[in-house]
Amino acid sequence: MIRVNEELVRTQFVIMKILRTNKATNYIRAMTVSEISEQEGRNKSNTLYKHIRILQKRKLVESGVKVERANSYYINELGLELLKKYDDMEEEKNGSNNEC
Repeated sequence: MIRVNEELVRTQFVIMKILRTNKATNYIRAMTVSEISEQEGRNKSNTLYKHIRILQKRKLVESGVKVERANSYYINELGLELLKKYDDMEEEKNGSNNEC
């Protein structure tokens, strides 16, 4: 079980959001680092790969099917749950700001 207070750095959060947005949620629909990099647009592929490895160690992202010679990655259920918690926290934060 992962807790929200185990903070993701921005790049890791963005990677997970890209995977979710593109429905890369299973072994077959996984995305390569190059595909993620095209959408992320800030970091080099090497940097994204390092963050993906961290997400894998935290069991939030898993390896998918090979795409030609490249590895691919997808967000798993635990990663989706964590993103939902972040989304809920953001909604609460925005909701409390609008009540003034």
